[in-house]
Amino acid sequence: MKTQRLSITIPAHTLAHVEARQARSGEEQSYDRSSIIAKSLDRYFYALAAARRGLRERFSAGEQGLLLDVANGALFASPCAIGFLEHEVAAALVDGAAEKWHVDGPALMKKLKELSYAEKLALIDAAERWWNRAARGEHPEAGEMLN
Repeated sequence: MKTQRLSITIPAHTLAHVEARQARSGEEQSYDRSSIIAKSLDRYFYALAAARRGLRERFSAGEQGLLLDVANGALFASPCAIGFLEHEVAAALVDGAAEKWHVDGPALMKKLKELSYAEKLALIDAAERWWNRAARGEHPEAGEMLN
């Protein structure tokens, strides 16, 4: 597998998480920071992809469009901010998003409330990836958000 050397800056609390995953020198498990960070990111991206696959059949193209609108206007930067997804969608519904996207607002809210944190995270990540594609000049359809 081809690798690329990078330099990163991470907050102290994140470094503490990395260090908690480091084995002691001389043990079978790798203990260097790079390996731990790479393994953790691989697991994170795999978990997001798995959650996204499970969400594809649960959210219509219209619901995905509404979620894209919400993600475009909200900042979900911190891990706890993912919990604000339902609040942001509820505010969008008050502003007429259900009519714009031809979706059942209460049914969408019910779906969101039933999601795990990881599934909500996957929705936000999918929307951010979709908006990044649009920013690069691509023209993805709203229903492609979870692809």
